[in-house]
Amino acid sequence: MFQGILFAALSALTSQAITPESPPATAPPALLLPAKTPLILAFADEVSSKTALKNGEIRFVVAEDLRIGDVLVIPKDTPAMGEVVHVQKSGFGGRGGELILAARYITYQDQRIALRSLKPLAGPYAGKNNSDAALAVSMIPYAGLVSLFITGGEIVIPAGTRALALITNDTQIPAVPESH
Repeated sequence: MFQGILFAALSALTSQAITPESPPATAPPALLLPAKTPLILAFADEVSSKTALKNGEIRFVVAEDLRIGDVLVIPKDTPAMGEVVHVQKSGFGGRGGELILAARYITYQDQRIALRSLKPLAGPYAGKNNSDAALAVSMIPYAGLVSLFITGGEIVIPAGTRALALITNDTQIPAVPESH
């Protein structure tokens, strides 16, 4: 009988001292965003060969939700950044402005997702090359001096212009449930 009372007392103490652990917090499932996944970006600001600076930052936003199947992976309006790789203002002799841009990364869920390339999906752009007109004028005797004053156009990419970029590497992204 004494053993029964002792066993009951130990059982009561043990059940109070040992509380069942709550299940470990599980990380949300991750999705694999494959390399070369296309992503549609929109220029957040106007970019011009007249005002852009080499290595300057360019702001973009994701223009359309990126989905894998029915799962929203990266929502529209997610910020993205790019860079001016090369810029040259228009010049004399009809030389047009030059502007080479690259997409660099998206910032999403405290994660930088590397991007590469940048291909505009629409035009027309304001820049045009007038070097043929300058060459034609310079062929006329005594009018060659005039060709120095013919300038090419600047390249202007309006805010909202869409462009295609690609995800650089396979990237794990935590799945986030959509709020309806």
